[in-house]
Amino acid sequence: MTAHEVFLELCSGSRVLVGTELPDVAAANTVARRWRAIAEDEPDLLHETTPGSGCIVRGSAIVAVKAQAQQKSGRAEGLFKPTRDPSWL
Repeated sequence: MTAHEVFLELCSGSRVLVGTELPDVAAANTVARRWRAIAEDEPDLLHETTPGSGCIVRGSAIVAVKAQAQQKSGRAEGLFKPTRDPSWL
């Protein structure tokens, strides 16, 4: 089963994840519809992207809401993982 994710594209050019590990397309669409409604109906309010994340987005800053199959970790991700044991810090 493929997990899905939803992200916002902001007017600054940034992307912000608002849903990850969603079990199916229907769940991703539900999250995407919620954020689209926020962008259309509450453009002047601030919204936290994920509870407890501290990432705040103004509704009017949302340019696009996109959902996609969550990328599986690949070779490129492995290149960025630290190879040292963090105990040396």
